[in-house]
Amino acid sequence: MRTGKSLYTLSTLRNFLLRIFNKEFLIFLFFLVLSGGFWLIMTLNETYEREFSVPLRLTEVPRNVVITSEPDSVVRFTVRDKGYMIAYYELDNTFRPIYADYKLYCDGRSRGDVSVADLQRQIYLQLSKSSKIASIKGGKFSFSFNFGRHKKVPIRILGTVTPGNNYYLARVDFMPDSVEVYAVRNVLDSIQTVYTERLHITNFTDVKETTVDLRKFTNAKCIPSRVKMKLYPDVLTEESVEVPIEAINIPENKVIRTFPSKIKVSFVVGAYRMRSMPKNAETKELLPVGFRVVVNYEEIMKKHSEKCPVYVISSPNGVRNVRLAVNSIDYLIEQR
Repeated sequence: MRTGKSLYTLSTLRNFLLRIFNKEFLIFLFFLVLSGGFWLIMTLNETYEREFSVPLRLTEVPRNVVITSEPDSVVRFTVRDKGYMIAYYELDNTFRPIYADYKLYCDGRSRGDVSVADLQRQIYLQLSKSSKIASIKGGKFSFSFNFGRHKKVPIRILGTVTPGNNYYLARVDFMPDSVEVYAVRNVLDSIQTVYTERLHITNFTDVKETTVDLRKFTNAKCIPSRVKMKLYPDVLTEESVEVPIEAINIPENKVIRTFPSKIKVSFVVGAYRMRSMPKNAETKELLPVGFRVVVNYEEIMKKHSEKCPVYVISSPNGVRNVRLAVNSIDYLIEQR
């Protein structure tokens, strides 16, 4: 029974294939392929425009010259020709780089301009005689240079860097911490700081290390153009210290006595920064170094109030959210 069923299946398949590949079908298939070929030939014989690009290289730069602003690395151009040539260019994709000789285009002082006509001439050497360049897209085909004038400039971060909750950014380290900037004198004199590209880094609680690009200058070059950056987050803690109150803008023949003479100042600081703040060697209590709390004699004379306002006018680096235990205190003005 199984053999008979197999023979029946083979016979059915053979009959099906014979119905498909009959004479009429093969004739139809032939004319379909033929018409498709004619359509393809007609299509490829039409005129088309397509954009291509070719690498651009600046050559023959002397050793004592530093290129501070490079021309574009590619030239984009539009070719007009028959479809089969356009298809060949697209499939072949072997446009060789074109070269701009530094000595031919530099002005001998600080700039050079590669002419579009020269670029077009070099591109034509790689095209068929039937091809036409419809346009060359506007790009930067000029360059600037100097003869080694440079200076060392520090790096600063640019952008938003926000650690996780209850952390703050304690320190940023760059490796190296400065770069050599090459430019002509007037450009070099105007550059005091090199910034990173704009960054957006958030929600980190451990030391974060990354490599960042430096922002480019017009007609100036930074070496290196990329540096390593380390971000150090620190845990915020609440601290306080007793700070003496001093009087300002007071005449020499007057004395202001405040009650109390010291005031409690509360603040938020990172744990790492807290360890470096000065402390009493014996008691280990925090010293009020860097804090300054004042009362203003001139303001007291204007208001004639029973109490005088107290202000914090300075605090150490890394300290934030500084606040006083009270905003006004008793006072007494005496004659010397």
